[in-house]
Formats: sequence, C-alpha cells, structure tokens
Amino acid sequence: MTLAEIARLAGVSRTTASYVINGKSRQHRISEATVKRVMAVIEEHGYRVDAQAAALRRGVSRTLGFVLPDLENTSYARLAKLLEQGARRAGYQLLMVSSNDDPDTERELLSALQARRCDALIVASSLPPGEACYQRLISAGMPVVAVDRALDDTLMPCIISENRRTAMSLTRTVLSPAVQEVVWFDALPGLANTLERREGFRAAMAAHGGPTQRAHLHCGARYDRETGMALMREHLEHHGLPQALVTASYTLLEGALDVLLTKYSMETLQAHPLQMATFGNDRLLDFLPLKVNSMQQDHERIATLALSSVLEAIEGRRHPGIVNVERTLIRRN
Repeated sequence: MTLAEIARLAGVSRTTASYVINGKSRQHRISEATVKRVMAVIEEHGYRVDAQAAALRRGVSRTLGFVLPDLENTSYARLAKLLEQGARRAGYQLLMVSSNDDPDTERELLSALQARRCDALIVASSLPPGEACYQRLISAGMPVVAVDRALDDTLMPCIISENRRTAMSLTRTVLSPAVQEVVWFDALPGLANTLERREGFRAAMAAHGGPTQRAHLHCGARYDRETGMALMREHLEHHGLPQALVTASYTLLEGALDVLLTKYSMETLQAHPLQMATFGNDRLLDFLPLKVNSMQQDHERIATLALSSVLEAIEGRRHPGIVNVERTLIRRN
C-alpha cells in the first residue's frame, strides 16, 4: 500500500498522511479525529513504515559502522557483541567489517561504509595515527571514534587502554634472577599500540636486567594466530626454547602455543622453566597446565564509552581526546 492510497482511503492529503505516519501530527496541529482515521486505515491494511527509507529521507541511516581487525579474535568478537547490543538499544544497526589488519583493505572498507551512508564509524584501526583517510572522513562530516587502538586524538575520541605502563607490569611478572632470556612478540610495527607496548617491555627489561640478560624481539605482519605461529617457529629455529615469552596480543600467544604443543610434549614444557604472559585474556588459560599471566581488557566499559561518544558525535557534540580504560592483571604463576 502506498502513501497516496492511505491518504485517499482516510480522506486526507498525502502531506497530512505523511505527518501522521511519521509521528509529526502534534507538531503540525493535526486533529485527533484525523489522526484516528489515518491510523485506522494503517491498521486495517497492515501498513508498515519503512524505517530505513524514512531515516534516509531525513539524511540519516540509523546505521553505525564498526571496523575491526580480525573476526576470529575473541577480544574483538566480545567487543563487537557489546557494541551491537548497545547500538540496537539506541535504535541503530551495527554494520561490522574486518580489515584483517591490512591497511589497504581498511581504506577500502572505510570508503564502502561511507558510501552506505553510515551515521558514524567505530574503528580499531591497523593504520598509523596520522593516517590521512581518517582526516578526510572527519573533514567530510563523518564522526569517528577509535577503540583499543589510538588514532589522532586531536580529531576524535580514542577509547583505549594504557599500553606502556601496562606492558611494563606484564613483563615484570615473568622476570626473576633465574630468567636470563626473554622473548617478545608483536606485529604491525607502525601501530601506536605496538610501539608503546614494546617501549614498556624494553623499560621493564632495562630496569630488571643484568649484563647477561638477553631480549629477543620479533615483529610480524598481523596480530593473528598464523603470525604467532610463524614468529615462534622462527625463534625456535635460531634460539631454541625460551625461558620467558611475552606477547602483545592473545592471538599471537595462541599461535605460539600451537607450535610449542606440536613440537614438544606437555611434560617437556612443564619441566622447562618457561614463563609466559600476554595482553588479552581467555578463561581457557585458567585450565592450561602451562601458567600464563594475562592483562584482561574491560570490554563492557570500552563499549559503553565508545557508544556514548559516537552518539554524542552524531548529535554534533564531539569531544576529541584520549580516554583510558584500565586493564586487570591476572597472575597465574
């Protein structure tokens, strides 16, 4: 049924029918009797308003875009679920896309989301903070909120967890007088998170280290399981089993464990004084015979702050800057 048919059956103009359907009858002083006639026709014929089309006519889509690095990453999957639930409660749909930590893919996805007329974007970016594509998006009027990975905080809100100090605390949990060799895995060398976490690792090593202590730093192309596997194979080939391992993401730890558990028996690994720690957390670590300390992220807090920031930005209230959300250290050793 069309708007014209509703208007004809109700005995009103198309404009009046439109005002009633879109909830603007009071604003335009349409009588209660007229409203009842229009609503009676709507109910009798089962007419449903196309909310998406109505929103687009108002210049909005009621859609938020979320660019995340890896759909298999349980941390981002958890964050995506919370964002989707919160967006739905606020009357928005969340369109999720994965960059696979590839900068070119991310740029293409940003263009696609802009073409779909998303009202705002939430991004966990694989790009460096000064990336021009985000400057162009914001200049074009697109609100952007960064989560987990900081971008240019003079242009947008960045809801993140502090990295350098957290990496220092995490690294200290595997250090002892008996540990003379520590391995560090990260990825995406230009990413702010990577640089800050690596700085924290180095600072902890420098504060603890003696003349015989060695640090092996390995950097991969992506924060994913396959990269963790490749980095561990590379280290084992050249240096053998390490005394301690710290990873800048849980996905890298997963890959490293895959290789270790394939190459060595559990008895060998438990007999070897291997200390491990990682950014990120999973309940499975509570049941692993190998003890792994972890830095757990507050996904609920990040999602709440990100949605609050993005909805305010849509309404024209933009507050660029860094908002830090504390992680929780979970010690298992």
